[in-house]
Amino acid sequence: MWPLVRQARYLGRYREIAQVLVHHGFGYLVDQLGLSALLSLPRRVILRAPAPRPLGSAARLREALIELGPTFVKLGQALSTRPDLLPTDVISELSKLQDTVPPFPGEQAVALIEATFQAPIEQIFTHFERQPFAAASLGQVHAAVLPDGTQVVVKVQRPDIANRIQTDLAILADLAALAQERLPLAAQYNVCEIVWEFSAMLRAELDYVREARNAERFRQMFCGNPNIYIPRVYWEYTDTRILTTERIVGIKLNDAAGLRAAGVDLPRLARACLDITLEEIFAHGFFHSDPHPGNFFVINGDVLGVVDFGQVGTLDHATMQGLLWMMGALVNHDSQGLLRALERLGVIPRRSATMALRRDLERFVEGFVDRPLGLISARETFDGLTTLLRRHRLVIPGPLATLLKTIVMMEGLGMQLDPGLNVFAAARPYIQRALREQINPTALGAQALAGGRELGELAFEIPMQLSQSLQHLNDGELRLQTRELELRRVASALIGAANRLALALVVSAFIVGVAALVIAMRAFNWYGLLPWTLLFVGVGGVVTGGIMLTLALLRRE
Repeated sequence: MWPLVRQARYLGRYREIAQVLVHHGFGYLVDQLGLSALLSLPRRVILRAPAPRPLGSAARLREALIELGPTFVKLGQALSTRPDLLPTDVISELSKLQDTVPPFPGEQAVALIEATFQAPIEQIFTHFERQPFAAASLGQVHAAVLPDGTQVVVKVQRPDIANRIQTDLAILADLAALAQERLPLAAQYNVCEIVWEFSAMLRAELDYVREARNAERFRQMFCGNPNIYIPRVYWEYTDTRILTTERIVGIKLNDAAGLRAAGVDLPRLARACLDITLEEIFAHGFFHSDPHPGNFFVINGDVLGVVDFGQVGTLDHATMQGLLWMMGALVNHDSQGLLRALERLGVIPRRSATMALRRDLERFVEGFVDRPLGLISARETFDGLTTLLRRHRLVIPGPLATLLKTIVMMEGLGMQLDPGLNVFAAARPYIQRALREQINPTALGAQALAGGRELGELAFEIPMQLSQSLQHLNDGELRLQTRELELRRVASALIGAANRLALALVVSAFIVGVAALVIAMRAFNWYGLLPWTLLFVGVGGVVTGGIMLTLALLRRE
């Protein structure tokens, strides 16, 4: 069923989208989606559409997205980072999409600022440059001076851009639903989920208050790091459509000639950029996900200034753990470990890996044998992995795709400064530190307690569910279908859960015992062979039990 019949106010935009697609040679897609009948586009119009220009389909797709406007340009840019979804030629064309458009009149920016802060522009800023020095699809940036003399940049959103984008996102969501209903390939890749993630990202980018909070969080994360500087946010001059930050002036990171003229040590700068990104990912789980050269400046000779925090990524504990095991499996040439890591990351559904996929993973891992870390490229690695996944029609979850894109982009940016830069070698200490944090007694105890709490909640639910099942059985409403294989799987799962719970309780007991022993030793000055022996045995029990519990959790079905 056509999902937007009730939303007649979008009909004109639908017609415009369909006509642009037909004009660029994608009339067959309009026909397959069933848009022609609903948009007053007879089939003969599609069949008699003007022949597309002598360009490949990928180039015509890029031009169609440009003609459709900012939302579709942003969509193309997002898809250009997803080699797991699209072939190489399409990725290459979409990568050419630029987020630059002509600026809108400065007087409109002034009017928005005055309306927002209820004051003339002269009372808000000592000076406001009406001609922007940068413009993009969502907004533009003006130079200004605060009343105290501080030089700032003011980012102003385009008039009515939010309403236009909301309309386009609603249309994209319903087109995705229509495609998933009518096109088997769209259902295979779950395009509704892809569009939903893109919509969430773009809506967040429209909120300048959220971007300001991101900048403040990065500023706190690196407050003690002398190698990086995050501009200050001026909250009294910031709103959802206006963002005012400290202005930093420096040399862009891709201006190698300017950096050399300034005497900057390029290899050191490249390593500093990579270290900052790795620290964001592995230490904080919160990273700048748009690391293109325009967002990085070198100031005061060797300090990296970072701007534009509209696009950020976050990593939860499960994703971080899966990422660590994936990288460990690659380095250790462990195809089974790689399979388990990809299952943990949600790339491969559990228990659904085919023999063909297993063979491809083995061949992929074999490519790392006898290769030193210095010869392994992040781009080459992730391109090979995504090609393999696309062959088996497997999709990388959005947060993980954002992370991989960030690592590859930062590697490319760093290699412009230092061709010998290597991500895997630089990442090793960060990975080792993160792994140590994953298996320390405190973390293992927290995991054990969390697992015990989940099992406890399940234990409380079982009697109620059993009572309901017995009631249905008594009323003659319960239908049972049993299979020996399924019963074995259930029994195996229950036994495994019981074993993990018992192990978690043992580890918890060791942790409590060690803590009590340490308190007793310090409080009563109790030292000697017996307490030290007990402490050694307790710590050994925590470490051994923690490792066993971690391995059990990683192997669980």
